[in-house]
This record gives sequence, C-alpha cells and structure tokens, in this order.
Amino acid sequence: MNESGFRSYFREHAPAFALLEPGTTYESSDVARQLTNDLFSQYPDLRGLFVSGGGITGVLASIREQPKRQNFISVAYDLIGVTRTALIDGTLTMVISHPLQRLAHETMKVLINLKKSDPASVVQHINLGFEIYTAENV
Repeated sequence: MNESGFRSYFREHAPAFALLEPGTTYESSDVARQLTNDLFSQYPDLRGLFVSGGGITGVLASIREQPKRQNFISVAYDLIGVTRTALIDGTLTMVISHPLQRLAHETMKVLINLKKSDPASVVQHINLGFEIYTAENV
C-alpha cells in the first residue's frame, strides 16, 4: 500500500517524474545497503529514496557514505530509534508513520464491539491518518 500510494501521487502530481522500480531487500540490512549503493552508482542524478520496507539501517549507512547531494530527499517509513536519529542528523528528510498506539486502541474497540453484537450485522470503518515527522518535530 505504501508503494502504490507513493506511485499514485507521482502519477497524479508529477507525471514526467521518473520513478525506478522498487528493489527487494528481503528485510536484510546488508542487502538494502548494497542495493542502495548500486542505485547511487547507477544513477548519479538520483534525486531521492523512499524506503517503505526492511533493511533501513543498511539504507541509512549507504546514504551516510555518499557525498552530500544537492536537493536529495530521503523518506522512510515508521518512526523508530534509527529513523529518529537519521532525521536529527539530516540523513532522512522525512518519516511517514502510522499512529500505532491509536491503531491498537481502535482495533480493540472494534473487537469489543463485534463481541457485543452480531458480527454479520456490524460493518465498521475506521480511517486512521498517518503522521509526518521531520527533524523539526522529533
């Protein structure tokens, strides 16, 4: 869903912007680091990275090893210790995160409501937004 939303945004708002196909990290930091190093080597005009999967520590290590690029944007998914640190030190530009505590709370409310009523007659829709973090608000 993260990738499809990201691609959808660019199709609608910047159709001339070229997006590369996503790479697979297999949730491995070593694979993610190598993949990111390869991207920097193959695309010297690379303008940004969106990391929505695993291996974030490898991606961050690769970005830190690169010479600073003018106007380079790096976006990660989920605010955790390493992404918070990367925001503060400027390795990441932004982190998109779902409010996990609210997600857990709403899930429990739905389960309790379903238990109290006939599950076949209850349809529940809950929209949870996401949070955006930058160095200025962590």
